[in-house]
Amino acid sequence: MLFLVLFSTLAIGFYSASSMSAQIARNEQSMALAQAGADAGMQYLRYQFNQMTIPPNPPDLLTAAANALGPSTGQGLNGTSLMNGGSVTVTNGAIYIPSATGWTNVDPNAGTKFRAMIVASGQFLVCTVDGAGPNGTILKGIQLKYQTAPKAGAILDYGVANEGTVTTAGSTVIQGLTDPTKGSVLSADMSSATPVVIDGKSVSGDISVVNPSATISVSGASIGGTSDPTQIPKHEHIGVPAPSFPTIDTSVFTQYATTQYNASMSTLTNVYIPPNTNPKFTGGVTIYGVLWVQQPNTVTFRGNCTICGIIVGNPPSMVQTYDPVNNVISFAGNVSATTIDQLPSTVPNYAALQKLTGSFMLVPGFSVSMTGNFGTLGGSMVVGSLSMSGNAGGTVDGSVIGMTDNPLSLNGHSSITISSTGTTNYPSGMSFGNSYTPLPGTYQEVTPW
Repeated sequence: MLFLVLFSTLAIGFYSASSMSAQIARNEQSMALAQAGADAGMQYLRYQFNQMTIPPNPPDLLTAAANALGPSTGQGLNGTSLMNGGSVTVTNGAIYIPSATGWTNVDPNAGTKFRAMIVASGQFLVCTVDGAGPNGTILKGIQLKYQTAPKAGAILDYGVANEGTVTTAGSTVIQGLTDPTKGSVLSADMSSATPVVIDGKSVSGDISVVNPSATISVSGASIGGTSDPTQIPKHEHIGVPAPSFPTIDTSVFTQYATTQYNASMSTLTNVYIPPNTNPKFTGGVTIYGVLWVQQPNTVTFRGNCTICGIIVGNPPSMVQTYDPVNNVISFAGNVSATTIDQLPSTVPNYAALQKLTGSFMLVPGFSVSMTGNFGTLGGSMVVGSLSMSGNAGGTVDGSVIGMTDNPLSLNGHSSITISSTGTTNYPSGMSFGNSYTPLPGTYQEVTPW
């Protein structure tokens, strides 16, 4: 009887131990699956944060993040299985993925899933991710803070780039100064079946279009150093990834343009032209520092123009609407230009201005036309639209970028020579937005929300 009692007790003990071990194993498995779900969710959001583009200094960071993640103009998460068919929105001061009450499945076979909450903390995004396994009562929470990371301006690798179509005719030339590949062309137009038409003389670099269904028209021109019709297609690229066009903030320049223009001026030093002034410079003009052309205005240069500085449009705090009728800058005479870092010391704030290099013209709200020689322009040109004709020609120490879906055209004997540093030098006043990257040392385990 004693042995029976002893064996019974041992059996009960073994049973209890086995049951406890099984329960512990199930709990450990649930914890591991919850951790895996949380880690998977954080890695996925880390990828999305790195891909999104948020403008610099947005008025509402969370709204900007939701717009970058959700709509088709951003990452296009709206309506996807990740969102359970819902949309990325700001709710009660946070972005919830997939929603405040839902979960996103990671591995249906293992039963892992996650949910995320994103909040703004100053200029940081704080992401909290909960993970769970099949046992939805066991959760793991992790948190990571993300900081801004400036995005690369791949568009600066192109010599001429336009949101709209690009056309050349006559004896026009687009060429690289020392590197022929710098004389390249990009069109991001998605509506035209033929966004690039080259009827001019030559394009020394390659031609790229974003529209995967488009064609490139070349008639009698040399492309990429060859006139052989069988070799030209090697220098044509259809359906390339759309590069980010820059965000322009001229306030870094306009703060120095403190002198109001008047008609008696022939030398303009850090001058702003008030709206509707519509000046015509017919006897020659010299520009030092910043020339700020406020909207609306039609500015005409008919005589020789000497520029040591930059021409800019309105900053973001003012109207920046593209208007090709009322916002026009026209160069008909010869332009002699030097870079802003060559400013004489007699110019007010010259030391600060000398550091604002890389840009020659930042006027995305204006239509710009050129019919005369423009020498060497000391930086990139960012315009609403550009038309060159006659004998217009010169060297651009940067890229020529059109910011609207209007044509960029070269006609007659006009030519552009590109002397660009590409993405090794970012022009002042030009930004390509920010992605977000993890802030080192901020990873922590937190209580699930």
